[in-house]
Amino acid sequence: MTDIGAIEVIEITTENQSVMHVVADDLFDAPVQSNLLQSYLAEETHWLVAAVLDGVVIGKATAMVHRRPDKEDELYLDEIDVIPELRRKGIAKMILKKVLEMAEDWGCEECWLGTEKDNIPARKLYESNGAKPEDFVLYYLEY
Repeated sequence: MTDIGAIEVIEITTENQSVMHVVADDLFDAPVQSNLLQSYLAEETHWLVAAVLDGVVIGKATAMVHRRPDKEDELYLDEIDVIPELRRKGIAKMILKKVLEMAEDWGCEECWLGTEKDNIPARKLYESNGAKPEDFVLYYLEY
């Protein structure tokens, strides 16, 4: 990993959500909205993990504990991302490590996620953590 300074990877909670006031451009699809952030964090099974460098959020993961009535909880990793200029420096791996530690502490049976076939960096990240790709069919239902 190239020396880029001290990166702190933290879970964002209702107590420390002010960290999200300074987010690097190109990290989220749109600006973080305070009301949506508060709503997201109010759910104990919704997790937001951030990588912070010099007071700026430069990486993140969003995940949700998927509870089921017949099986142990599992974690759905919705998104993991790092700003483009800091990719491929081990930051996503640090974020993923934190998310998986949280899932283990929660008692999740497994973590599942999806990515595009051509997203080779993401696939390498997941496979370096022991994940094996599976055939999967995705549907979008419009209503």
